[in-house]
Amino acid sequence: MKEFLLILSMWGLNADGDWLYIGNQYILNTPMTIQQCNKIIEQEAWSTHLTNEYYKIQFDCMHQSQENK
Repeated sequence: MKEFLLILSMWGLNADGDWLYIGNQYILNTPMTIQQCNKIIEQEAWSTHLTNEYYKIQFDCMHQSQENK
């Protein structure tokens, strides 16, 4: 079984209108299947309070590797 980790990363909108990774991320160190991870990141599973249009948090499921252990 392939194991995936939930990654939350922070992004900022630059003057050209491009979203750029700003260098901060959180990794949930609980291995799961891709189906479990995708279920967690569904927008319907979260309540959001967005007050700054220039920053966002991105949710991703990444295959667990040595780099993100």
